Amino acid sequence: MKKKINYAQKDVLSDKDFESQNIKERITIWIDESTLDAFRQRAKEEGSKYQALINQALQEAIKKPSLVERVERLEKKIG
Repeated sequence: MKKKINYAQKDVLSDKDFESQNIKERITIWIDESTLDAFRQRAKEEGSKYQALINQALQEAIKKPSLVERVERLEKKIG
């Protein structure tokens, strides 16, 4: 009896597949066990992957203004 092999199908790649937010790079990073456990637990509850949650948290962190930028804004407001 021959087994039928089902190959995954992917339509032609789009430009979106090559946008920087869709390209991932493997790295090694040391994270506290408790922090990693928290991300794993949240991922389990949300039905997602903990790596994606960590990536999302990092993206949100870099969007926030730095302390220097916040102080400069306050100084401009105060005048």
